[in-house]
Amino acid sequence: MAKLGIVHEGAIYRNPDPGHRALCAYLPNVVPLSDQELCCFYRIGQAFYSHDGRIARVRSRDGGRTWAQEGLVWDARQDRHKLTYTAPHATLLRDGTLLLTASRYPADEQNLTRFNPETGGMKSAEVVLFQSNDGGHHWSKPEPLDLGGGPIDPPSSILELDNGHWFLACESWKDWSDPTPIHIKGFALFSVDGGKTWKDRVDFPSASRSDRMFSHSRYTRMLDGRICALQWTQSIGGKENHDLHFVISDASGRKWSQPQPTGIGAQTSWVADLGNGLLAATFTVRERRRPGIAVTLSHNEGKTWELEDQVLVWDAVGQEFLGVTHKPDYPASHDNIAFGKPNTARLPCGDIICSWWCTQACVTHIRYARLTLD
Repeated sequence: MAKLGIVHEGAIYRNPDPGHRALCAYLPNVVPLSDQELCCFYRIGQAFYSHDGRIARVRSRDGGRTWAQEGLVWDARQDRHKLTYTAPHATLLRDGTLLLTASRYPADEQNLTRFNPETGGMKSAEVVLFQSNDGGHHWSKPEPLDLGGGPIDPPSSILELDNGHWFLACESWKDWSDPTPIHIKGFALFSVDGGKTWKDRVDFPSASRSDRMFSHSRYTRMLDGRICALQWTQSIGGKENHDLHFVISDASGRKWSQPQPTGIGAQTSWVADLGNGLLAATFTVRERRRPGIAVTLSHNEGKTWELEDQVLVWDAVGQEFLGVTHKPDYPASHDNIAFGKPNTARLPCGDIICSWWCTQACVTHIRYARLTLD
């Protein structure tokens, strides 16, 4: 039975001068252009929710062993208002076009946090789309996407379907002033005109559950055109975590399975399809004796997972939270976590690149591990 092994690992970007300036890297998203050429997009700023957030990019031409800085995707000084950017998600289309979505929101209200400390509600953000036709060297200006009203977060990349249409998964969060318990609900929108308009909303089956909420779902286009995801599963209100749940669709992205428990006690995660029923999942674990980022396999399209053979790519023992001795209630816990949001990408040769952000020696940076099947 196939097992994963680490080929090489290291930092993608780490502040080279932490004694002189606060510069934290978060939320890496790696897109392979080939086995050797990889692009990575990430948020750079003073802190996770700081008002100086920008989307930066780096490139590797040797399969991930070394990374070269390529500056910002967009110079936010060109915006008409002061905005902060976060949550980059990239896609390589079949014609070679690169798409990049990001969220942005006003950065001129210095005393207003991203989440309401009293209700847990979220400040609304605008989702924008960048495009590149030359392998990510030059980018279009950000184009706002109309995804509907209220706080909406696209948790993963735009996916190109077999019919050429674009699929975008979204999650609706509670509004800033909403006093009710948080209940994140997922849905999908489709574009037939290259991202100009998004229509034909499909609510996922998980959105109808009254006892659970399913969120932070990173949707992956499988090799045969279907879509799958692992979903962070919580009680309504977010006070209790459950196993990750697995969902899968048909090739249209409109018909979805009911969420199924996996036995993986984790939070954020990302799946890659390696073919012939073999899936690889990278996931975040904070609630066990050895927390960190781990990778495991399923040999039957997500029905069961090889938890005994998981590979720990980031050991976070003693580094779970920033400056606190206990975990704050969700979603305020976002303010204190010290690692997270793993990304998994399959290379053409069948290897996978996992990436994540983490804090070590007070420096928050982004790392990767390249793994192969033994």
